[in-house]
Amino acid sequence: MKKILSIHYDEIALKGKQRGYFQALLIKNIKEKINKPVKAVESRLVLEDYSLEDIKKLKLTPGVAWISEAYRIDRDEKELLELIDKIIGENKNLNIDVKRVDKRYEKTSLKLKEELAKNLKLRFDKNGKKIRIEIMSDSFIVNYGIERGMGGLPIGSSGKLLSLFSGGIDSAIAPLEMMKRGAKVDLLHVYALNSPDFALQSKIKTVAEKLGEIESGLTLYLVPFHYFSVAALKIDKRYELVLFKRFLLRLADEISREKGYMAIITGDALSQVASQTIENINAISFGIQLPVFRPFIGYNKGEIIEKSIRYGFYDISIEEYKDCCSIVSNNPATKSNPEIIKKLESDIGMDRIIKDSLKELKTVKF
Repeated sequence: MKKILSIHYDEIALKGKQRGYFQALLIKNIKEKINKPVKAVESRLVLEDYSLEDIKKLKLTPGVAWISEAYRIDRDEKELLELIDKIIGENKNLNIDVKRVDKRYEKTSLKLKEELAKNLKLRFDKNGKKIRIEIMSDSFIVNYGIERGMGGLPIGSSGKLLSLFSGGIDSAIAPLEMMKRGAKVDLLHVYALNSPDFALQSKIKTVAEKLGEIESGLTLYLVPFHYFSVAALKIDKRYELVLFKRFLLRLADEISREKGYMAIITGDALSQVASQTIENINAISFGIQLPVFRPFIGYNKGEIIEKSIRYGFYDISIEEYKDCCSIVSNNPATKSNPEIIKKLESDIGMDRIIKDSLKELKTVKF
């Protein structure tokens, strides 16, 4: 009998002939994160030497659907009965599941489940302690400490994206959603105060560090706000916020084309705030050469907050910080159009603003 950590994926199993590639990439990402050997055992991964810290890290690893502390024993039903009895103790209310991975095994999953229940006097309870028994080709794996992971695909399987990042709830979780789809994501933050050092002494660094725990080697780009803010003094204040959002997208577009990013991410949710009406989104996005991914476009605010809490970002995301959106006009136009924004860009010299701003770009690795 050997105690192990059983690591399961879900979507990777649907990849057909590409499954080996995705599994190998997930194994590579796990090894880099915990610096321990990982074995592939019949469509699941096994870690034989692990800690509670490893479990915490694996729960926040894209591609991992669920993990469980488990025992791997010989394929002996008597030993299986004794082990389950030891695990459950006096608690006979169980949510027990049997999966016959090896279809050659003489008993069906249901038959073995019924025999276990009879011999151990179990009562099936969907709200009870979860135990999952897997019938392997040469062993039983008994999972008893099942915890949910992020699921999705391993980072590095879906290209490289750049995410707009204010440090707030939406902008912290939007890149995470695209990491779950296998993308390597870096961050772009425009800071309002005189030096990027102020941003790096705030929640901007804290949130970026936490995202860096999920994606090793994450890059944060820091760009100053002051060139835009000075130029924007001459325009109608109703369009200042919309034009600022346009400035962000154009900055991201410029950096992406120079550094090889394939798309831009924003935390926009349709009509959540005045700058996110369909008219303003269209006006902000026109002419941007790369795709703009908005993973929360159809979400309610409460749904985004739930994700933020689940992944442990909520408390740090709501810390006070003077971001640029809090400085620009609080009463933006809700129905801008591309022609108006195009004219305003020309009036303030947007091309020059972007060029000057990028001269002061600072890069930080996490």
